[in-house]
Amino acid sequence: MVRNKWLLSALVVVGLVVLFGAFIAVRNDTALIGAMSAAGTVAAGVFAAVAAFGSLRAAAASNASAQRAQEAMVRAVRPNLEPSLSAVDGTLTGTVTCTAYAAIDVTIVWTLADGDVITDTVARLAPGEDPLTSTLQQDVTDVAQAVQVVWLSFTDEGRVGKWQDTWQMGTEPHNLGRLTLIESRLVD
Repeated sequence: MVRNKWLLSALVVVGLVVLFGAFIAVRNDTALIGAMSAAGTVAAGVFAAVAAFGSLRAAAASNASAQRAQEAMVRAVRPNLEPSLSAVDGTLTGTVTCTAYAAIDVTIVWTLADGDVITDTVARLAPGEDPLTSTLQQDVTDVAQAVQVVWLSFTDEGRVGKWQDTWQMGTEPHNLGRLTLIESRLVD
């Protein structure tokens, strides 16, 4: 397809050159020669504009490709943080564990069913290390009804990407009573 476009462009240029040459050879008129020269300049400008547009499209495609490669690299080093809830002797405890890669600048916001908000931060959370544990509420009878939303913000250890995850208590039969990831965003 591209080869055909180049071939068509080359044929148009050759045709214009032959046409201009024929007019100049047949008529020895200064005004006609000047007009043909101006027309040739306009045609050259049009071809330059078409070439510039093609360059712009190629640059945009290259930029989009580079951006996709950057996002793929960021996703490859993304830490996997997962919150969970447990109740022992009526005390609700929230825990955030890390797998895959270490996370830094971790902020977790627990929004409880009664509207209370509990925020915890930790400088670094790594796989195999102690998880981030928060005491959320006393006298809890139903863990599934105690928390509405859990929000996490964290950066990978290499500071390549910053992430924001939103978790919500599952309401469907397959995830009832478990926190379920509903959104994960890469933040610029």
